[in-house]
Amino acid sequence: MDETRRKRRSRGWIILGASGILLSGGIALHFLVSSLGADVTSAGLIAAAWLLPVLLVVRRRARSGRPPSITKSDLRYSERSIVEKLQEVRTKQSRHEYHQERSLDRIEQEMHRLAILGPAAPGVSAEKGVDVLFVTSNGAGLGHISRLLAIAGQLPSGRSVEFLTMSTAYRQLAGKGVKISYFPSSDASGEPPETWNPVFRAYFRRLVEQTRPRIIVFDGTWVYSGITDVSRAFGIPLVWVQRGLWKTEVDEASTQRHDAKSVADHVVIPGDYAGREQVELGRGVIAEYVDPIVMTPRESLLARDEACDALGLDPSAKYMLLNLGGGSLGDPTSVANTVVRILSEIAPDIVPVQVVSPLAKESPDDSKVKRVKAYPVMPYCHAFEFTVSAAGYNAVQEAISLAQPTLFVPNAATKTDDQRRRARQVAEQRLALCGESEEELRHCLDLLADSTWCAGLRNTLRNEEEATGAIEAAIVVEHLIEQASWVESATALER
Repeated sequence: MDETRRKRRSRGWIILGASGILLSGGIALHFLVSSLGADVTSAGLIAAAWLLPVLLVVRRRARSGRPPSITKSDLRYSERSIVEKLQEVRTKQSRHEYHQERSLDRIEQEMHRLAILGPAAPGVSAEKGVDVLFVTSNGAGLGHISRLLAIAGQLPSGRSVEFLTMSTAYRQLAGKGVKISYFPSSDASGEPPETWNPVFRAYFRRLVEQTRPRIIVFDGTWVYSGITDVSRAFGIPLVWVQRGLWKTEVDEASTQRHDAKSVADHVVIPGDYAGREQVELGRGVIAEYVDPIVMTPRESLLARDEACDALGLDPSAKYMLLNLGGGSLGDPTSVANTVVRILSEIAPDIVPVQVVSPLAKESPDDSKVKRVKAYPVMPYCHAFEFTVSAAGYNAVQEAISLAQPTLFVPNAATKTDDQRRRARQVAEQRLALCGESEEELRHCLDLLADSTWCAGLRNTLRNEEEATGAIEAAIVVEHLIEQASWVESATALER
């Protein structure tokens, strides 16, 4: 066989050599001799030089049983086969890479889970833990934690709860009968998220080990990764209480809100007197829509004389509750200062009363404004003719639910909460007044200073149904607690 191949290769070289000689001779004759005969001879030599290797190829194909010629369809078929082979190889490679990535993801997740779980902290007992661990996001106020306190207050007696908050106002909750832990947020600590997140995750893991909650309930607009990671690593259901009326641009940019299953197991959306909204949460989660959540029920309101006495106010005078959060009376351009000035012009007999933190430092006396320290303040709302307030969620729901005539001044500087939309929508329903410019504020205060007009608004509000969202949300939480208790049925028989 090798000898035959050597002979064929040798004949091939001889034919190619002869073809080269004929080709060279034909070209040389064409350029050196200028005559018709020379041109004909030259063309013959070149044609013979081309014909010799073609005949060699045809002969070899005939001997091997292959077709003596290659057609265009053969070429197209070959090209198509090559492309298909390449695509097949690429598909297999892509599948291989995909499975590799999935495997790596699973390994990474498992390592992450094991890193979170790790060995139990020293001193952790196996006794029964709390029923609910309530967690709130950061903030200077108490809006998030007030909603959770309202839900906790409606749970069946005997349910144990603890709180973790990042609100810098957490000290106002002292003496409320619940255990509250504080952890400084990224903003409060001045630490960037890449530094803060691992530290918080470790802290939250230790807290969960110590409290061993059946479920975790979080209130905020962004679920921290540490909360999700630890909850899922320990197999604890995570409930996200998601206040509505987000600013449109924030809502559209939120990956969590529209893929809630990626960060939480259940979602509770409190209602809003401004109007009910439907939130697209993505697949895997069904929202539990409840009524507006308020901390103060109507039955807990004090009579006017009792409320005035509790706040140290003279019941014979008239008062306006000024509840604008961070509004500074010392700043002549602030809304709070503008409201006090206008009120002194149109109704000097009505005394503004500003709510401050129970832990706030004393400030120089202002003969035009009284300062009271109370949290929550709404149980004393009968002490006031009307209220001027920011349009945060809790303030709007409680004012309307408790039939308190209110002028809402929306804070447009909030990151997520669309206070302007909320204030305008409740005003359109004639459930409150809304003002932003000095002209609007003057008009609204003039109406509220009229006791007859104010009494008419109060009667309208009394016809509104009292908010029952805290009760409804507590029912959802209680149901989840009962579902999570199945693991306690695990047991063993003694020998």
